[in-house]
Parts: sequence; C-alpha cells; structure tokens
Amino acid sequence: MTTSETTATKSSNKKRLPLWFWILISFLTALGVVSFALYLIKYTQLTIAAQKDQTPLILQRNILLQQSDILQSNWLKTLNPLAKKIQGDLIWSNQQQKGFMRFANLPKLSSGQIYHLWVYDLEQDLKKPISATQFQSEPHAKKEFLVEIVPEKIVKKPYKFILNLETEGEAEQVLLLAQP
Repeated sequence: MTTSETTATKSSNKKRLPLWFWILISFLTALGVVSFALYLIKYTQLTIAAQKDQTPLILQRNILLQQSDILQSNWLKTLNPLAKKIQGDLIWSNQQQKGFMRFANLPKLSSGQIYHLWVYDLEQDLKKPISATQFQSEPHAKKEFLVEIVPEKIVKKPYKFILNLETEGEAEQVLLLAQP
C-alpha cells in the first residue's frame, strides 16, 4: 500500500461513526416512536371514552330541542377574564323542567372550586335564585361537553341563568350569563 492509500483509509475510518453509536441512535429512535404511538393510543381512548360518556346527554339534548316551549340562548360573557375563551349555549324546557348547558374552553378548576348555575324566576323572590346544578369541569381535555340542568325547585318563568365560579371561603365570581 502506498502512503496516499494508507492516508485515505485512515481518513475514511475517522469519518465513520462507531457501530455502538448507530445502535444507540436506532434504539432511541425506536423508543421515541413507540412512546409516541402509546401516547396517541391513550389520547384516542380518552377522547372516545369522553364522547361515549356524552352520547346519552347529546341524545337527550336533541330530544329536548324538539319541545315547543324550548328556550335557547348563547352564553353572554362577563368582564371576568376567565370567561374570555368560553363558548357554548344553554337550552331549557319549562314543560320538562330540564335543560342542558354546552361548553367549549371552560377553564379547569382548582381544588375547592365548583361551577354553580343559578336560575332567576319571575314568580320567585328575585333576590333568591334557584340552584339548578353544580359541577366541576371535565377531568380530561376535550373541546366541548354538556352538563344537564335539573333545578332543586320548580322553575315557572325563568328570565336569567347565571353561571358562577365558587371557591371555598371566597366571594362568588360571575362567569357567564344567559337570557332567553
């Protein structure tokens, strides 16, 4: 072998990465792909489970929408910064004494916090609204979900629905308002 061939062989050996490096890169890439696939499977299962949980409510809401006395209103936002991205609507039937709230982008709650819907009725004391439902935001990330409204007392002439954020030991925060 000539000196130039020896130098070329040595330089080509220096440019190659060792076999253990390629094995490590291949292993890490495979691990990343498997991890991502497992994440997608888990996320898809949560989304499907969330949709299955909502299916009975969606069907009930669609049936309720066919009632002749249905009241429907989009949520009106308050100046509360938490309400900035919330979207959705509210439907109510006096005949059925039942309704549904639909939400998208409802903020997740901290411990000790709940959402509380109050109904104001023209035939009741205007300073004492009727408690309609209390709930927490959905535990899994999903874009839109429904909450059933079943008040503790009969509502005869509702004129205003207010959704409050209530925290233990603090004043209520008005988030949303619906006026059919």
